[in-house]
Amino acid sequence: MMKRRALLIILFLLPAMAGFSQISIRIFARTRPVSLFFTADRGSFLLRDGVAGEVRLNPGDIMAVSMHHERLIYRTLSGTSGAADSLTFTPAAAGALFSLSAPGSEEPQKILEGTLKIKPFPGSLQILNITTVENCLPGVVRAEAGKFGPSDYFKAQAVVARTYIYRNIDRHELDGYNLCDDIHCQVYPGVVNDSVIVNACRSTAGKVITDRDSLLIEAAFHGNCGGETASSADVWLAGYPYLVSVKDPWCSYSESSVWKRNISREEWNNFLRSKGITPGDEGGLYAGQVTGRGRIIRRTAQGRTVTSEEIRIRFGLRSAFFTLTPAGDSIAVSGRGYGHGVGLCQDGAKHMAEKKMTYDRITGFYYPGTLLVDIKNARKPARP
Repeated sequence: MMKRRALLIILFLLPAMAGFSQISIRIFARTRPVSLFFTADRGSFLLRDGVAGEVRLNPGDIMAVSMHHERLIYRTLSGTSGAADSLTFTPAAAGALFSLSAPGSEEPQKILEGTLKIKPFPGSLQILNITTVENCLPGVVRAEAGKFGPSDYFKAQAVVARTYIYRNIDRHELDGYNLCDDIHCQVYPGVVNDSVIVNACRSTAGKVITDRDSLLIEAAFHGNCGGETASSADVWLAGYPYLVSVKDPWCSYSESSVWKRNISREEWNNFLRSKGITPGDEGGLYAGQVTGRGRIIRRTAQGRTVTSEEIRIRFGLRSAFFTLTPAGDSIAVSGRGYGHGVGLCQDGAKHMAEKKMTYDRITGFYYPGTLLVDIKNARKPARP
């Protein structure tokens, strides 16, 4: 009876994330170009336009694609051309790589693998890279965690990034794809060859973080917590039992741990007026000296309120973890940390790994009460 019950539990979990190893990522999602160059870098590709059959692109071949009157126009340097409603570039063999560049775009060239699909989208091209979670993960980890660090730091970031991907796999479902390559999802620069990062992703393949109910966690992370992580309930007003404030002794070595900034009195007074506060009557805003993380609400004698997060956004501060002190014709800001402060602190995680702590211990420290499991045993939370 117990074996049958265990089997039923496994069968219940498996369909939850089955079929999601392959994903579609919108490329150049931020700049949304109207034209691009496709180059076959390694291996050959077959272009299907739905009209003229197949066009073979061999290594070194370049194709220009642009949008004209809601249709796609393509042309190679050798003179092959055509028009279609959509284009699909498929690798002729495993291991093929291609590069994409957008003329006039500030975004750098991307080297990608897998299949490429292009179709017109209102005002731009919709450029989709069809790949797998594991193949795109090293690029995501490189973009989000940086180039340098110990292996277990990148392993920790890999399971965090993988968890984020699977939990948010349907973020752009209504747009016809899974995720984008910008900060709205996670930054994806394309294929990378950093051996430490690639090996960290491979050695943790399929590993994700769940809560005690096998639900994928909200895998938040940030640059530096300034000595204490923040509770999600304080920052986002959405509480999770594993996103609570944790005292962190590991990130203080970083330059991001403490910072200072001066705000001119004129800028400060303009901000006060925008909040309905008369300059000179804001004394209460300085009273809330920050001794710990939290959604600090600062009140004036007239009952007006301003949160630390509002001040951070208005003045572009590195975090909402700071104190304010009047200093003549300016306001002195003394702050700690970098980012929202919720979840894994990257500077702290890196230092823990430098001290030979393993990635599972690192994730357990920043997400207390969670489990590391294989994705086939995890579930995606129901939509709210």
